[in-house]
Amino acid sequence: MPVRAYKGQPKSPKPRKRWIFFCLLISVSMLFGLGKEPAKDEPVAKMTEESPAKPDPVEADLILPLTPPPESKTTRIVGYIANKENLTEALTSENISRTEVLELIDVLHRDIKRASFNPNIVRRGDRYELMLDSRSTIQHLKYTRQNNHETQFIVERINGQLKARQENLPLKREAIIVSGRIKDNIWSALQKTGENPALLCDKLEYVFEYYIDFYNDCRTGDEFTLVVEKLYGKSGAFVRYGDILSAQYEGDKESFQAFLYTDPRGNRNYYDAKGRTLQALFLRKPLNFTRISSPFTNRRFHPILKKYTRHHGVDYAAPYGTKVWAVANGTVAFVGRKGPLGNYIEIEHSNGYKTGYGHLRGFARGLRKGQRVNQKQTIGYVGSTGRSTGPHLHFNFYATVNGKYKLINPTRKINRPAGQPIPEKYMAYFHQQRDQYLALLGRKNGSIVTTALPVGVVAE
Repeated sequence: MPVRAYKGQPKSPKPRKRWIFFCLLISVSMLFGLGKEPAKDEPVAKMTEESPAKPDPVEADLILPLTPPPESKTTRIVGYIANKENLTEALTSENISRTEVLELIDVLHRDIKRASFNPNIVRRGDRYELMLDSRSTIQHLKYTRQNNHETQFIVERINGQLKARQENLPLKREAIIVSGRIKDNIWSALQKTGENPALLCDKLEYVFEYYIDFYNDCRTGDEFTLVVEKLYGKSGAFVRYGDILSAQYEGDKESFQAFLYTDPRGNRNYYDAKGRTLQALFLRKPLNFTRISSPFTNRRFHPILKKYTRHHGVDYAAPYGTKVWAVANGTVAFVGRKGPLGNYIEIEHSNGYKTGYGHLRGFARGLRKGQRVNQKQTIGYVGSTGRSTGPHLHFNFYATVNGKYKLINPTRKINRPAGQPIPEKYMAYFHQQRDQYLALLGRKNGSIVTTALPVGVVAE
């Protein structure tokens, strides 16, 4: 209640009688007023002491100014892995609490498979980006490997708990034509196109691995054309090759074509121009070899026995330790030592076939008799055990004749398709895609054909 100041001295009080009369008058008024309720429309008087007027907002602000809450401060740290340093050491060197660092490392171990990312084994130049709050608590981590434009690893604090995940980064796809003519070997021919011969040779071999041995079958004058994907990162840097979408190889005696087709279920495979699968019963070879040191023959001069003998197998020369594959699905019938063949494996296949692999340095871990193996599964490694003059694989191929196994020349075996052709109801769509790819195969080397690619699959 405001306090007012009075000027001058107060007046002298009135006589006592007047005060008695005044008090009596007030008492009578109050007695008659208590029993009377105010009318609804009648204003009710409010006493200043009980209901003080609200202060003017401007005056209130001047008296009690409002202080805004302090802004949360975050710190961003960007760093790179140094030589012979792991992630724990790198983050600790940034003056981050060791407790915080160990919590983050534990989360990475828990949420991300070690095969994908191991924080204890990192490379020099890898980049990390951290976000810390005002209490120096880790809120966010982004980890990117050097020269890896495809994946990054993220750690985020959600509801007070750190969680880690792997993110796949989007890549830009471009399709180009790669074509050339062989003068000496496929490697040199691919190199002259301006592309990486090592990567493309592996991909081309995968497409035609059941029919062409690019290390030994290529001849001068053979021609090839590929429609291949090239993938680029966000910065525009080349990342890697994608799939070979279509390929054509024209040899002196035979020609082959391949078209990558995706069915409505998402299954992808290579087919020839008639829609037949290129996947065959047997691989063209059981390993990557340098040369055939001894072919299948009835008369060969033995380098150790020093006399002419039959050699009913094929010797593939290759460096020690080269991986040896099963040429088809089957069951291991024998694994162990077998006389002049040294360390030897036999695998029985469907339709009465059997294959043998000799002179091995060793066997794949855990390989045993009775075990099922898949086509192109590693079963052993090239060596020179048994009667041998150097590292090579002796390869035997058996076919059932009159109920008995008989050795035959594996380079002349009939390689039948092992998969199903494209169903008839999808054949029209496949032919449409095939014709579009055939038109692209006629373009010159280096042409970019991304916009001309077939798109989509037919609905089931």
